[in-house]
Amino acid sequence: MAQNLIYFSFIAGVWLVYVGFFFPTLLLFMSLSRSLHLAMIIASVMTILFIVVQQTFRDLHLINQLQENI
Repeated sequence: MAQNLIYFSFIAGVWLVYVGFFFPTLLLFMSLSRSLHLAMIIASVMTILFIVVQQTFRDLHLINQLQENI
């Protein structure tokens, strides 16, 4: 349970870093509300991609371990 809490807090931190990076950048080119919405969308998509890539590499690592054990 504690490991899940650490994982979810890490993902939330990654999402906040993405929002913190994109919001000031987009604020230079757009209004406040549009840039905030776009930064949240970009951060959500990038976080989902981060999770998918992480899970894919974890599964590939498990497959490699199983093949080595055979």
